[in-house]
Amino acid sequence: MPNAYNIDQPERNIADSDSTGSPPEHLAIQASPDIVELAENIHKIFLESLQSKLTNALGCDIRAAFVQTEQSFLARYLTDAEPGVHKIVLSLEPITGCAILFFSSELLVRALDILLASPADAVGEPGRSVTEIELHLLRGFFRVFEEVLRETWRSIPGVALTPLHGLSEENLRVYGASHALALKSTLSVGDAQGEFDLVIPAFLARLLSKLPGQVQGETIPTQARINAALGSAKVELDAVLSNLTIRIGDLVELTPGQVLLTEKSTESGFECLVNKHLRFKGELVAAGERYGFQLGALDGEAQSPTDR
Repeated sequence: MPNAYNIDQPERNIADSDSTGSPPEHLAIQASPDIVELAENIHKIFLESLQSKLTNALGCDIRAAFVQTEQSFLARYLTDAEPGVHKIVLSLEPITGCAILFFSSELLVRALDILLASPADAVGEPGRSVTEIELHLLRGFFRVFEEVLRETWRSIPGVALTPLHGLSEENLRVYGASHALALKSTLSVGDAQGEFDLVIPAFLARLLSKLPGQVQGETIPTQARINAALGSAKVELDAVLSNLTIRIGDLVELTPGQVLLTEKSTESGFECLVNKHLRFKGELVAAGERYGFQLGALDGEAQSPTDR
């Protein structure tokens, strides 16, 4: 599993990292003990729920145990390619950042044995890599981890924690400079044991630590406190009249002044997208020399600021 920097060295500024987000080898960082403790308490709640859900999913006794926390820059974990270890990068949208799950080959092979009803005395090749076909068979196994993570960290409203397929150079540069906590654990599946790590940006725990009345070990503070903690975060808003489709042949023949007809009537309003997701409906209005968006109806059943 991935190794972190030696955290016994003095804390250094992330600005010392290079243009890819990876700090020089001699640098180290360390979060305050209360932030680490809060992250570990939340992780232990995650493990309790995980072992229950996996026991039901696999139909055998599952025991999850926390081992230790290591710290480094996120770039170290994003670029790690240790043989036999499977990595899943999870988006934190709408927050800029990502989390990572690492699974040892021993854990995945044991889960496969159960899913495929292999004989109890079957012995797999130690440390072998799991094939693409086998990873496809393990989708339900991975989905349990993702769902329990979202449930455990639901105090941070809207955080996706969904698989992020492919990292661009820009992603690596932006995400890589984040201080990360690697929460290392073991999972006993029947009589076999394997390792898995959850790597999260330290700012997730810091967000929760700033909430008034936060009690260690509890992950559901009031929504008002959460909104206060995230009040300075920014999201993108788009006012959209209609999405159109057009044949390529017609597209290349477009000329200035030509009118494109939408499927909506003249009485239809605009839709307001928040980070590309429909949240409000309304209409464009004149606000001095600029356009404004006058809110009409909320999308779905969300009718209060805390439900949005």
